[in-house]
Amino acid sequence: MIKRLVFLSFLSVLLLSACSNNDELSGKTFDVSGVSSPDNPDKFYPMMTLEFIDGKVITNSIAGEEGTYVLEDKELVIQFENEHETLEMEFTLEESDKDFSEYSAVISDSSFQMKDSEQVSKYKGFYFNLPSYQVEFIEK
Repeated sequence: MIKRLVFLSFLSVLLLSACSNNDELSGKTFDVSGVSSPDNPDKFYPMMTLEFIDGKVITNSIAGEEGTYVLEDKELVIQFENEHETLEMEFTLEESDKDFSEYSAVISDSSFQMKDSEQVSKYKGFYFNLPSYQVEFIEK
């Protein structure tokens, strides 16, 4: 009887840990920063702050929006959506060679769609200002 109880307890722990939504970003907050100018490649400016929360939800502090993310094989896809528009960004992450940064990334793909062009856009200006060069994920 005791062996069964111990076995069931052990099995329960294994199942619960296998079903958790944790990944290497979960619970962390990053300033996503780009190079301020080609003349000064060592100076970075924050583009946005991303807070990765259990349950795959993030907060973009610039627009005050919540979105979703998926991290698979160093490909990070972030999506923001409201009733009028959708913004999706895909980052290719790699370990940063800079001391102050955890990840270096390139925005490998991005898309923006307006469902109702009569409405005011929260994401359009941000989308058109996305850098086409490397960014750094600096942990706060």
